Amino acid sequence: MATYIQPFCEGINWIDVTNPTTQEMEQLSKEYNLNPHMVRDCLQPEHLPKYEFVDGVHFLILRYYAHSFDQPLATIQDLTNKIAIFFTDQFLISIHLSEIPFLAVLREKFISKCTSETDLLTRIAWNVLETYENPANRLSEKVDFYESQTMMKTSEANVMDSLYTIKREASIAHKTLMLMLEPLNHILVKPGEEAALQDMRDQHLKMRTLYIQVLDDVNNLMNLNMSYSSQRTNDVMKILTIFSVFFMPLTFIAGIYGMNFHFMPELTKRWGYPSALLFMLIVALVLYLWFKRKKWL
Repeated sequence: MATYIQPFCEGINWIDVTNPTTQEMEQLSKEYNLNPHMVRDCLQPEHLPKYEFVDGVHFLILRYYAHSFDQPLATIQDLTNKIAIFFTDQFLISIHLSEIPFLAVLREKFISKCTSETDLLTRIAWNVLETYENPANRLSEKVDFYESQTMMKTSEANVMDSLYTIKREASIAHKTLMLMLEPLNHILVKPGEEAALQDMRDQHLKMRTLYIQVLDDVNNLMNLNMSYSSQRTNDVMKILTIFSVFFMPLTFIAGIYGMNFHFMPELTKRWGYPSALLFMLIVALVLYLWFKRKKWL
């Protein structure tokens, strides 16, 4: 377990704990009077965002974006990691399984600017939300790329699989942001810290809007690809139908004169074969002119 204890204003400590064991958490809970049920929740890596207030201690769980692109994506736990936070007016404890870059930046550069535990909490929450921005921009760029391919009719056969992957990732991220709405709404700041709180809420709204836009764009693009696919199928069927319409009467004529009955006067005439071919040509020409008039060709 890596633990950083850092005072950041009078009488208040920030205890940042990385990958604690069960025994270490029990010791921490006794020292700071943490509820056992909340401690158990903070040790579960798959726990969803939540907020609780028990025995004078605020407890919330947030999830930050931490997806590794070489891993399959199926659940919220695959896309995000958890950070659990206990706080009172005397301390703030943050607990996570691995090192988080933005917490290190907070410790080094911004901790001296925090005026209270709620101010520090607001900064942590803002940075948690900020981890969703670059992935949203990356997904948006992918959608733009596939959109240009689709409009230029150069998209690959597996484009729908790629679009579904984008949709899945954006959907999970948006669902996670919606789940974090409750714990974020329970953050109440001290007088003078309202601007930081509003920045955090604006950041949350911005992230939700980005992922809603990605979902709308990818859904529209998937529908467009399915429309193009249907159009291509219709074009193929149209060509096959035209060929069948042209050859149907010709096949009928050829079938009639292919029966070879003895009493068929055309069979004994010198002009019978050229006349049959000419008749077939006239039928094909009439069909062609009719199709052109109907604008089917």
